[in-house]
Amino acid sequence: MSKLAIHDLTVRYGKLTALDDVSFTVQEGARVFISGPNGAGKSSLLKAIAGVATTAHGRIEMDGDILSGASPEAIARKGLSMVPEGREVFGQLSIEENLLIGTGIRRDKTAIAEDLQDIYSAFPILAERRHASAGALSGGQQQMLVIGRALMTNPKLMMIDEPSLGLAPKIVDQVYDTLVELQALKGLTLLIVEQSSARAARVGGRMILMRGGRIVGDGDAAVIGNEDSLRDAYFGNANHVKEVS
Repeated sequence: MSKLAIHDLTVRYGKLTALDDVSFTVQEGARVFISGPNGAGKSSLLKAIAGVATTAHGRIEMDGDILSGASPEAIARKGLSMVPEGREVFGQLSIEENLLIGTGIRRDKTAIAEDLQDIYSAFPILAERRHASAGALSGGQQQMLVIGRALMTNPKLMMIDEPSLGLAPKIVDQVYDTLVELQALKGLTLLIVEQSSARAARVGGRMILMRGGRIVGDGDAAVIGNEDSLRDAYFGNANHVKEVS
């Protein structure tokens, strides 16, 4: 059984179709990048899966359970967590208070304490400044914080929207290196919107390439991220590649 299954998913905002009959599956433990030009429907896809955007048509399943029509809170309780674009931290709260917000749906206090220590081990700067205001953190540190906060929900599937947006390359490398380590440690399935296909190819995994609300490529990130595939996606001469189901 797939961890995540998307069947004929359509999302509209008024007369604008953001997603047009999108279908794909994600296996448990996979790392899948969603890439493509601005307006391709990448963020709308994540929002629909998380229950934030209303779907006009189609079905979303996680571990065989139907998510379509469920509230974001109900979906989160099934083990899905999303890191939105823009690093939405609670600036007036401390770093530790921000992290503990992610535990609101949990009751396992011992496991919460263990997970908090895992986050501090993965991102030492957060441990060093745990009592400092989150609003005083740099952009890269805030990205670490929101990833940590999402992990504190104890997810099985984590979605991240543009983790490298606005960050220096060295910081992006650090974020991704730690994210890959945490994926292995926690047994996570990752779905990541990443504008840089070159970055996705370097990190490794599967890439789903989108354009105009549709999937125009699907395969190994290192292969599908080549120049010809990207030209097809960005300029419209799409040759559909279906290497991974």
